[in-house]
Amino acid sequence: MDLVVVADLHYVGRAKRTCPILERNAHLGNELLRRALRRLELSSPPDVLVLMGDLVDDGEAPGAEEDLEALREELEGLSFPVIVVPGNHDGDPDRLLSTFGDRPGVHEFEGYLLLTFVDWYDPQDRAERSGDGLKLVSDVASSHPGVPIVALQHNPVYPPIESTYPYNLTNFREVMKAYSESGVVLSISGHLHRGHELTYADGVGYVVCPALCEEPFRFLRITLRGRDVSVREEALKLPEEPSLVDVHVHTHYAYCASTVTTSGAMERAEKFGLSGIMFTEHAGQLYVSSEDYWSGRFMEEPHLLRRYRNEGKDRMRVYRKEMEELRSSFVKLGLEVEIDRYGNLSLLEEDADGWDLLVGAVHKLPQVHSKDEERGFMEVTESLLKNGVRVLAHPFRFFRRNGMEVPRCLFRPIARLLKDYGVAAELNFHTNEPDPDFFETCLEEGVKVALGSDAHDLYEVGDFAPHLEFLRRLGLEGDDMKEVLFFP
Repeated sequence: MDLVVVADLHYVGRAKRTCPILERNAHLGNELLRRALRRLELSSPPDVLVLMGDLVDDGEAPGAEEDLEALREELEGLSFPVIVVPGNHDGDPDRLLSTFGDRPGVHEFEGYLLLTFVDWYDPQDRAERSGDGLKLVSDVASSHPGVPIVALQHNPVYPPIESTYPYNLTNFREVMKAYSESGVVLSISGHLHRGHELTYADGVGYVVCPALCEEPFRFLRITLRGRDVSVREEALKLPEEPSLVDVHVHTHYAYCASTVTTSGAMERAEKFGLSGIMFTEHAGQLYVSSEDYWSGRFMEEPHLLRRYRNEGKDRMRVYRKEMEELRSSFVKLGLEVEIDRYGNLSLLEEDADGWDLLVGAVHKLPQVHSKDEERGFMEVTESLLKNGVRVLAHPFRFFRRNGMEVPRCLFRPIARLLKDYGVAAELNFHTNEPDPDFFETCLEEGVKVALGSDAHDLYEVGDFAPHLEFLRRLGLEGDDMKEVLFFP
């Protein structure tokens, strides 16, 4: 059985509550869960996800129910089941479990019995396992002989934690005795934010999951094979090496933006370990209306850009002025540009200079290139490269988006074009599935790889775990990875 364990979100969204401990990043709780779930869905989904309590920072605060409901909504549509364990910050445990459609007691998955406990807390946050809870372990063990048991509770059982704050269950010794006598394989807890590695006592494994809400935003992947247990810790924050730059982040100026803002994106870039961020907004969207952009009219009638400018309706200058105020050694400014029917960039001449980066994209083919999509794609791509873009965004996504088979015969020709023009290929997972064969070809041709989140939502900014794993599967590690990465 493969478990993923997430503990201590301490989320504060709509609740009338100010978390007194800044390190908890309470305002990010919902987003942290979304980032963790996205990683699971993009990598290897578990058999079960366990949320180990303290999902909100104060379950008694007005609005806390809405925050719990927001967290529950994040779990909709998952390909794996979820178990919830109440924590001392969650308020009424019955309400919590009802919100998530769960219950305490026995859960059976993949030949294992998972026991969840609702422990009792006194006004000083001291937790105690009830007599019924202790009896449940032995009853389950006797009624399911030979079936391995995993115990789940918010407070740590073992090891004893030296602190003025009561982390351990007050009757932890009785709990340990019950676990040992009943042949419990593993006990999992949260609550202690720093976590604790897998430790054994009397034949039982004990592990404490660190808090997701505190940097580096960790959770656990646990694999059980019979009575063998392995624990791997994962962090949402990126490793210090190699240093990484997100070359493709959108702003609130995008018609297709969701939650992304410049201030929010900069905060995420720093918190999740990026060494730089580049705002690269859709140039076409900064000139024309949403209707003229999505219809592709701005590509077929490029004079529209000048008309919008003359009528004072474009937003390019406002965008540049606002972004210039943010520009620093950490924040750079760019555009995502496209090609019109004449092979020119979607950019007025007076707006062409002064950008840190131009990212070229093929979202739609001008009509003159649409009769033969493969040939048209090659021609439009080369026009982008001729016009000074330094990164080709989401290569070949155009075909997937339009329900066409990706022409693998173009992998080598496109890679050679990128090499000839000195342009990087963007590795991008935003509504996209990059093809390892294409990037393998790029590496063979000596093409650099740029990392882009293509963020339209804040939770996407700097989420490069899938990018790094993708490159590792191509055999890149350490200095080899540094060598191929594009840095603006």
